[in-house]
Amino acid sequence: MKKDFGITKNGEAVSAYTISNSSGMSATITSYGATLVSLNVPDKDGGTRDIVLGYDDVKGYEANGTYFGAIIGRNSNRICEGKVTLDGVTYQMEQNDNENNLHSGAAGVDKKVWTVLSEDDSAVSFICKSNDMEQGLPGNVTITVNYRITEANELVITYDAVSDKKTIINLTNHSYFNLNGHDGGSIEGHELQLFADCYNPVIDAKSIPTEENAPVDGTVFDFRTPKKIGTDIEAEEQQLKFVGGYDHNYVINGKSGNMRPFAKVYSEDSGILMEFSSDQTGTQLYTGNFIGDQKGKDGAEYNKRSGFCLEPQYIPNAMNFVPEGSIDSPVFDADERYHSESCFKFSVI
Repeated sequence: MKKDFGITKNGEAVSAYTISNSSGMSATITSYGATLVSLNVPDKDGGTRDIVLGYDDVKGYEANGTYFGAIIGRNSNRICEGKVTLDGVTYQMEQNDNENNLHSGAAGVDKKVWTVLSEDDSAVSFICKSNDMEQGLPGNVTITVNYRITEANELVITYDAVSDKKTIINLTNHSYFNLNGHDGGSIEGHELQLFADCYNPVIDAKSIPTEENAPVDGTVFDFRTPKKIGTDIEAEEQQLKFVGGYDHNYVINGKSGNMRPFAKVYSEDSGILMEFSSDQTGTQLYTGNFIGDQKGKDGAEYNKRSGFCLEPQYIPNAMNFVPEGSIDSPVFDADERYHSESCFKFSVI
């Protein structure tokens, strides 16, 4: 189902597309940023809850810098000082976050109006182009993203991209989840389990990680046994203080390139269990530390920790320390295809 979603400040018409299954699960995605606007899943009371934060129309997404639900690219997360060196040439990207580049800057694909390639009742595909040097990086990159809802109550997001020059490709979805409902208050009471033995510490408050895959064992970052997100979030731990909570990349157990489970999240309030799987190297856990006070859909009040993010991606800044050619490197040659898939599965327990 297609509906109008407003007009951008540049005069571009934006639409929103709703997909669904026979169990009552549905998602709405807008052509602005190929952004996930809403995700309605069944709850323990026999109804459904919209569990992603967002805005009522495109103007809300243009006005705010929280990346609610957006596709991030051509590079997600941070690049140290915004510098990338390819074949001996250093490229300077916009330094839009503590002297670093965050989420590709003002020219990220989250700011573009994407074209719909196909749509049906349960799936919709979008395409856009990131032009040569548009983000300070070489290559014309064509990106396609497909959202699909299955009869097993899964939201599957598939990413494909290719460039005509060597460049960086590292895509993700930046949805903020709250299993109590998008207007459900703090997510600190959500129970979280992560299938990750290691995480990447950050150097300082600028949030660039070290090159270390640090063991979570014996630290506040250990979610291998389920615990509430808020259990240790205010602990006297410098890593948490640097970023105001959790905003760290975890290295998913298992071999990169293969779909494997990373997270289970449960809300006792709604009875909703979310199981997340990805084929990526890692996933950034972000606990909404800098949402701020703002109004979202239907006038909902969003505040600090009103949502959490699970962002599948290469390790942040990996292009500057992971050898090219490695399965864990976001550097892609001309005509080398990028492909990734994520799955969010929902049930009631």
